[in-house]
Amino acid sequence: MIPLLLIFSITPGWTDAEGLRCESLQFKQTGFDTVWVDLTDRSLQLFWKHPDGARHQTFLNLKAFLEESGKKLLFATNSGIYAEDYTPLGLHVENGEILRRLNKSKGGKGNFSMKPNGVFFIDNGKAKILETSEYEAQEATPDLAVQSGPLLLRKGEIHPKFNEGSDSVYVRNGVGVDPEGKVVFAISQKPVNLFTFASYFRDRLGCKDALYLDGALSGMYAPCLGREDIGFNYVGILAVVEDASPD
Repeated sequence: MIPLLLIFSITPGWTDAEGLRCESLQFKQTGFDTVWVDLTDRSLQLFWKHPDGARHQTFLNLKAFLEESGKKLLFATNSGIYAEDYTPLGLHVENGEILRRLNKSKGGKGNFSMKPNGVFFIDNGKAKILETSEYEAQEATPDLAVQSGPLLLRKGEIHPKFNEGSDSVYVRNGVGVDPEGKVVFAISQKPVNLFTFASYFRDRLGCKDALYLDGALSGMYAPCLGREDIGFNYVGILAVVEDASPD
């Protein structure tokens, strides 16, 4: 385990604002852009559609939408895997409203169906990640929830199907909960396999639980790191927003 002193050492691309920490870290010769969200100071929101029903699709579109209502986008990343009809493939909860229900399918192809998969959710201001059946048994009523897969980490253990020597590499993004209860998002700066990505959350960030969000289409909007991806044709977008300063 990497000592905490090294985990939080200052590196190029480091910013620490109230409730939002941004840092580019190295792990196994790969850079990872990483953002911590302290839910005691910041709110995390989930966006899918405009009020008229059209999808936001990109970070740039979401940014423009928020600016119209006097809001500023501080951070955003795609929230997970979606179906061919551009709907969330699994559970999707915005502002306490269930827009897509839990997907308990045992078949299917792709990373979402690589069991165990799981749910990232926020309930009463606390962030958690649970395996899908554990989440269902809890009967939670979260303010925000995203189902994706596979689980990168479950109680400190890397997903049993991940192979350290795998040559299946992509740019990947995911979410974890750190030892202090902060939400931590990471995206690799270059293609990595799932084992390396999971190891980053465990060995560099100290997470016990982490969830894979997506692969090749992953993006991040993080001006705190000098990174302002436009984004691809997304469904859900996880974001941190604040009121814009008056001119």
